[in-house]
Amino acid sequence: MNRLLLATLAAVASLGIASAQDNGAGYVTLSFNGDIMTGSIKPEYDMLPNDGKDIFIDCDSIIRSVDVACGNLEGVLADNGKTRKRPGRLSFSFMMPTKSVKLLVDAGYDFMGIANNHINDFYPVAIQSTIKTLTDNGIGVAGTKDCETSIKEINGVKYGFCAFGHENYTLRTQDTVTVKRIVKKLRKECDIVIVCFHGGSEGLDQRHLPYGTEYFYKADRGNLRQFAHLCIDNGADVVYGHGPHVPRAIELYNGHLIAYSLGNFATPRGMKLHYQTAYAPLLVVRLDKEGKFVDGKIHSFIQVRDKGPRLDTTNSVAKDIRSLTEEDINDNRLNIADDGTITIKK
Repeated sequence: MNRLLLATLAAVASLGIASAQDNGAGYVTLSFNGDIMTGSIKPEYDMLPNDGKDIFIDCDSIIRSVDVACGNLEGVLADNGKTRKRPGRLSFSFMMPTKSVKLLVDAGYDFMGIANNHINDFYPVAIQSTIKTLTDNGIGVAGTKDCETSIKEINGVKYGFCAFGHENYTLRTQDTVTVKRIVKKLRKECDIVIVCFHGGSEGLDQRHLPYGTEYFYKADRGNLRQFAHLCIDNGADVVYGHGPHVPRAIELYNGHLIAYSLGNFATPRGMKLHYQTAYAPLLVVRLDKEGKFVDGKIHSFIQVRDKGPRLDTTNSVAKDIRSLTEEDINDNRLNIADDGTITIKK
């Protein structure tokens, strides 16, 4: 057995879930997290020390240990351009320099969603720069009309990835016809189908998952329960979300896992980080050969200003998601232990 495989097996074992190699059962492991913005150069220069090289230092061993790692890029990867937003207290634009993609590559990411409200901060030219930069560096990307899906074969398993947001310049959670078409297409072509979404209202008072459509400053942010269930019903294996800037409940629906919001993850500059907005869960799941949830773990991290996600030794993040899940999910089928380990109720 080669050194890389030994290292991978050891790392996966440390997650508290069995290795994908166990018993030849065909299990795969995946990781998911919320918003990533590693430092911006426009409209103002706001970069981390050493260009953020240590941003993932506490969590990259976990990200690299799984078969597939997925996140959400909250901003663009470009080196120049003019913001389309007017200056103001509630105006935020994020341009990461293209060289920052190396941080994502080195951390071990395979897919990145871009269907969010910051992907058009610097007009479509910056969207195209983002897509090209990620693609050129081997990271699958999806979430806009000219970049609907990404498919990658990893260790003999074909993974399909798609992403939806709530803006007219992204694929939208509200467009059920398009959602069904894309998910069904991936189901026919891939072994494992992953859906990423950016939706919901924002802020500390939005931790609980509502029923019905959510609004933020009167803007439609989607009916997320309905959207997530629709994706599973049409062939998705895992659905993970972000957008409210705080974690929300997780749900086991028809044997498949939904994470309604994984909040912020690596946004140590340009965003408020206090209380649950600093919570940075890293969700690892194990799926069987049919794409159904077997078990998993919520790794607890808390963001530190100017640094990034740092280990939460009290597991307060996992405990918070447990409480939200128990309160917000009727007929909850999941057990979440103090250390974040997730199992299915007997």
